[in-house]
Amino acid sequence: MAYRKEKSSEYLDSKGLSDLIKNDDGKVRLYLIFGEEDFFIDKEIEIIKKKYLGEGAETMDSVKLDFAGKEFDIEKIRENLELPPWMSSKRLVFVKNFEFPSDADAVIKLISEVPDSSVLVFVTEKVDKRKKSIMNAFKKNGAIAELNYLDDDKSCKWIAGVLSKAGIQIEMQAALSIVSRCDSSMRKISSEVNKILMYCVGEKVTFVDMELVERICPPDIGGSVFNITDAVGQGDAAKALMILNNLIMMKEPTQRIRFMLLRHLKQLICAKDLGDAGKIASRLKVQPFVAGKLLSQSSRFQMNTLLMLFNECVKEDYEIKHGTLDDRKSLESFIILACGK
Repeated sequence: MAYRKEKSSEYLDSKGLSDLIKNDDGKVRLYLIFGEEDFFIDKEIEIIKKKYLGEGAETMDSVKLDFAGKEFDIEKIRENLELPPWMSSKRLVFVKNFEFPSDADAVIKLISEVPDSSVLVFVTEKVDKRKKSIMNAFKKNGAIAELNYLDDDKSCKWIAGVLSKAGIQIEMQAALSIVSRCDSSMRKISSEVNKILMYCVGEKVTFVDMELVERICPPDIGGSVFNITDAVGQGDAAKALMILNNLIMMKEPTQRIRFMLLRHLKQLICAKDLGDAGKIASRLKVQPFVAGKLLSQSSRFQMNTLLMLFNECVKEDYEIKHGTLDDRKSLESFIILACGK
């Protein structure tokens, strides 16, 4: 039996997978979970354990087979699947960090013959979606979930939802700032939201604004990079260099600053190309007011200038990684170049 998200999506998201697991009546015996967001992956694994394992039975009724740097061993997986559960409704077999072997038929046979007494869970960061026969076999016999970073809008709604349970509201700009400070990593976002939650409960605060986020959370490198680009657009090299220096003084790694600068230039190129705030918000999955700011900032540059700056940034990144360029000096010279000085 196949388990899918709604028709508009090929694979389950975190909520869809959680609902499927919690409502399973014993028919689902196979899961494939992959993606870059390890926070949600770990969360789903815990839900699976809670659903199928008896209290205190994890050591006895589950096993983790980690194939990182090892050959995919089908027989070892099958042997563990055939062991009966002792204190649980199902025996859990987790297969982690794997690459499917070239013998697709053997894999399909394995996942098509999971015994009723077991649940087989494949967990990895990436899968080769081009192996259609294997992916189709997973769809036919179980559930597939792809758990990647949320877009900004969903991350902000997640933050608002967590805080609202404690009677705390947050302004949208403050929520978006948290997402930016955490590079969209839900593990980092969760940590910062818990920090804010504890502060608000302790101080009896019911509304989170930018001032509170600035006071409690780490620096917003994404916002600082936006301000650097804003200064560059105005030809103000002194202001741009001052913001860069402040970031470095706050111990922000220059490699991370360059990464964020590259990402921002990509967004500006997209904004320049689309020329419409609604289309920008849809394409980049950002809040409408962010799309508006990107559109406004991109209007200060010619497209050929943005492309030149992006290519120069990529070139310098390559030279830094090969030890032929100093990272901080290259960032400073890049800003001066961008300002036309």
